[in-house]
Amino acid sequence: MFESFDTRQTLSKKDFKALEPGLRAALVDAQFELVQGADFPVLILLSGFDALSRAACAKQLMTWLDSRHMRPFAIMHDEEAARIYPPMWRYWQALPTKGNIGLFLSTWYDDSIRGALLKSDAGFDLDRRLDKIVRFEDMLANEGALILKFLLVEGREEQLEDLKVTKASKHEPWKITEADKRLRTAARKDYDAVLDLAKTIVGVTHKGYAPWVPIASTNEEHRDMAVGKSLLAALKSRLERPAAPERPPAAPFVSTVKDGNVLDTLDLTQTLERDAYKDALKAQRRKLTRLTTGKAFEERSLIVAFEGNDAAGKGGAIRRVVQGLDPRLSRVVPVSKPTAEEDAHPYLWRFWRHIPRRGHTTLFDRSWYGRVLVERVEGFAKSHEWQRAYDEICAFEQDLTGAGAIVVKVWLAINKDEQLARFQDRENTPHKRLKITDEDWRNRDKWDDYRTAVHDMVTRTSTPCCPWSLIPANDKRFARVAVLKTINDRIEAALAD
Repeated sequence: MFESFDTRQTLSKKDFKALEPGLRAALVDAQFELVQGADFPVLILLSGFDALSRAACAKQLMTWLDSRHMRPFAIMHDEEAARIYPPMWRYWQALPTKGNIGLFLSTWYDDSIRGALLKSDAGFDLDRRLDKIVRFEDMLANEGALILKFLLVEGREEQLEDLKVTKASKHEPWKITEADKRLRTAARKDYDAVLDLAKTIVGVTHKGYAPWVPIASTNEEHRDMAVGKSLLAALKSRLERPAAPERPPAAPFVSTVKDGNVLDTLDLTQTLERDAYKDALKAQRRKLTRLTTGKAFEERSLIVAFEGNDAAGKGGAIRRVVQGLDPRLSRVVPVSKPTAEEDAHPYLWRFWRHIPRRGHTTLFDRSWYGRVLVERVEGFAKSHEWQRAYDEICAFEQDLTGAGAIVVKVWLAINKDEQLARFQDRENTPHKRLKITDEDWRNRDKWDDYRTAVHDMVTRTSTPCCPWSLIPANDKRFARVAVLKTINDRIEAALAD
């Protein structure tokens, strides 16, 4: 891609003025069609070593297009969020909804570029970082996003100059961050290293669903016109397609439930007497308080995903956990049918938005596993969507644990007879009637289908960093103590590492 690329391409101001009205009108028409009902978002990434060039190009795009339906994203200084949330959290917050455009001046490639050039992190692994990026962009494309990545390329002579940085630093310091200055300085020292890095990044992450488009950026008119034309061509091509192509998983889905269901390994007869329950509950709650308010936990976070059969006691277990947490540092997120805003984003967005900062705890009453459970069984997700979700979920959880989060996943299991008894109790008890719906009874009719889905979920997403804990819940007292003990054990093990 770079060997034959001409960085000296130019366009005269006269020619630019002649071409601009037609391009602008066509872009506005395409954007109007996008906004009026397209079922996909557009992500524009502006990357390169000249921050001023990226900013100027973004300003031109914002001038040409309707900025009400564009969301620019840039990191102007060392954000606190970069220290207290997982690295990808910032970008997930900035993802545009369907029918809108996200304009990224700061991208998920920036940390990889800085790490490779500045060598400030002794444990930096470029291959691992790029692998995560490929998985992230693959997931976005699977969710329908149109991804365009523009690499603004300077020639060797321009790259070696420091005039733009110096000028900006004197007259427009807000346009250049300290990180931009450090990166520019490192790039000036070794142009060949910069070129090799660009080749590596592009070689690994250039995909048909997320292509890199190199743009000679020295001449502003050529740069802006080339970016505008590329954007227009991509928009028109996508809008003319009847629908986004469905991309099936790389390998056919095969359930292993025929070899035995993991739920059959549980002893559902386990119980706990009332007095023993009270003592154990108090001890485990105190331990949870101590663990989550101690100095060692300040650089970690806790995420607990509660799943289980209907009426398995998730709400009661969550209440007992909450009693052991500092209310200022914790919250419970109930997960139900996605809202219109959540439906307009990639599937995992609705969970990324609730990820806790360091030192905090979030409990999910049902979780991202709905895609491979209720959405699978009830047909709310297409087969290719829930089948690829196993890998997407594992990657999501690896991102969380890699950033210091402690992820606990519990499945509360009851048998069919116990569920029936609890359903009937809810119907016959006035203050419990709101807890039973027609949907619960419909789900019960698909008991065996849900058991198969649970088995596949556990076997495909129980990983060393995020194992599943299957908890017998026929006896509520036993289950509540077991949940607290599971969480405490996981925190202790993580803090001991």
